[in-house]
Amino acid sequence: MSKILFSDFCATLEKINLTTKRLEIQSILTNYLKEVCETHPPSLAPALYLSTGMVYPEYFNKELGVGENALVGVVAEFTGKSIKSIRNEYSKEGDLGTIAMKCRVSQLFIPKTQLEVMDVFLGMRRIVNEGGPKSSSSKKRIILGMMVKCSPLESKYLIRLVEGRLKIGLALKTVLISLGNVFSSDKVDEIKAAFNRQPDIGRLAECILEHGVEKLSTKFQVTPGIPLKPMLANPSKDLTSAFKRVEDKRFACEYKYDGERVQIHRFGNNIETFSRNSEKTTEKYPDLMDLYNIADKDFIIDGEIVAYDRKECKILPFQVLTTRKRKRVESSKIDVHVCVFGFDLIYFDGKTYIDELLEERRRVLHNSFKEMKGRFQFAEFKDCETPEDAEAFFNTSVEKGFEGMMVKTLGSDATYLPSQRSNKWIKIKKDYLEGMSDSLDLVVMGAYYGKGKRAGFYGGFLLGVYNDEEEKFEALCKIGTGFDDNILSKLYEQLSSNLCGAPKNYSYKESIKPDVWVEAKYVWEVRAAGMSLSPIYNAGGSRNGKGISLRFPRFIRERDDKDVKEVTTSSQIYQMYLDSKIENSEEFY
Repeated sequence: MSKILFSDFCATLEKINLTTKRLEIQSILTNYLKEVCETHPPSLAPALYLSTGMVYPEYFNKELGVGENALVGVVAEFTGKSIKSIRNEYSKEGDLGTIAMKCRVSQLFIPKTQLEVMDVFLGMRRIVNEGGPKSSSSKKRIILGMMVKCSPLESKYLIRLVEGRLKIGLALKTVLISLGNVFSSDKVDEIKAAFNRQPDIGRLAECILEHGVEKLSTKFQVTPGIPLKPMLANPSKDLTSAFKRVEDKRFACEYKYDGERVQIHRFGNNIETFSRNSEKTTEKYPDLMDLYNIADKDFIIDGEIVAYDRKECKILPFQVLTTRKRKRVESSKIDVHVCVFGFDLIYFDGKTYIDELLEERRRVLHNSFKEMKGRFQFAEFKDCETPEDAEAFFNTSVEKGFEGMMVKTLGSDATYLPSQRSNKWIKIKKDYLEGMSDSLDLVVMGAYYGKGKRAGFYGGFLLGVYNDEEEKFEALCKIGTGFDDNILSKLYEQLSSNLCGAPKNYSYKESIKPDVWVEAKYVWEVRAAGMSLSPIYNAGGSRNGKGISLRFPRFIRERDDKDVKEVTTSSQIYQMYLDSKIENSEEFY
């Protein structure tokens, strides 16, 4: 078998970089992956990992650990220039990969040996796994060892891979579609569903090569220890809108807890916890290890983790939960206790439950698990027959201080849908009593320099929603309220280290172009007085030159538990706009 050269991989990335057409991007990547499969199948998984800018699945929580200063030093040594010179170029260019490429061109050096995709993949894994007091120099040596074999274009993308940012607008969804097209275009949905059950694209590729796409439903199932993408809920403006969506179906109402989504996995002698975006949080919550005893078999439970006062036996506000350390938490030094409220069962005793109906999943959960007061409890719910029953339950939830309630359909289609957001689950927050139906989770796209009291910081920010069909972020609003001086100082430092050129997957109008662009990695929760049509924003898929924007948006909090692809979507914004019954809505569609 021939080997897969890194130069061909980089040429593919560059072709993708030169187009914004989604179908063309899919075609380019599909053709490349087909060639990999035909030429050297073992390189398929590494090529897929690298295409998504990773070398391990997200849930491994493994990072390259090469900071900006270290990478500037690597580029300086590689190019023979001073660190000061590279920093000056970086401030102008905004991309170390491009700097490395330009310098490589001027060197007129032809490598004696060619890098293979497998070489780079294994080299990147070595970087990840380097540890100890001398790890920085070891990582630098590994990177330089690969760079001396690089052509100019390879230098560009090797540096970007080490940064963890390819910057070509290649989304995971496109990679999955392209992988599906390699085998059969009518198998794309099966491949997406398999990935949602086990979010490991390399392992998925290996399973397909060994067993075929047809066997994915049995060979690539939900597995304890591997987090699946959680089922999501659609927001609703109010109870009336929610009932219209569930139509005449039976439904259950459930308290909405104001905490963090959590998956609890027991397998063998282990307990692991994962966030909604598949990040392992076991280290953050060592006090959940005793949940091993809530059942006597392996399991996966979906739930919400909240701050909890065990003396007063009451749930504490979300802000209290955010004060807990994220890493290296010592059980003996925990001052903010937590309780998990379990609301769904995904796996138990060798059986996957995602295809079972909600009533059955709930029955097994309540019959097979035991509560531990203040540590693990079942989410409170009520099966409702009428809207009046649901309204009474909602009012009770608000009186008790809950965030609102969930409405979940019962009956023949009430299965668990990993990663999907549908009207099978609808969330109604008490915020609709105060204005908008729900807070929004928005991505930070850019920032504007502050003036007056905010001089020296960013005074405003450009926020957007995610168009999951076009795989791009659409500008929704500028925001400048809800921040105190401490937050602004923190955000200036945080965002300044993640500036970039105008990303090709950002959709905006020139009149709102920010002073600096920010990489799509920060999610903020925002509330507003309402929505309106705007000629300068294009969120929601603009028509007649107008998109949707927010009236008087206000920053609430950072949502570091959410991935940028989990922010409010373009279609959701449009639906929320329609639900708000703003006058002249016919001007939009």
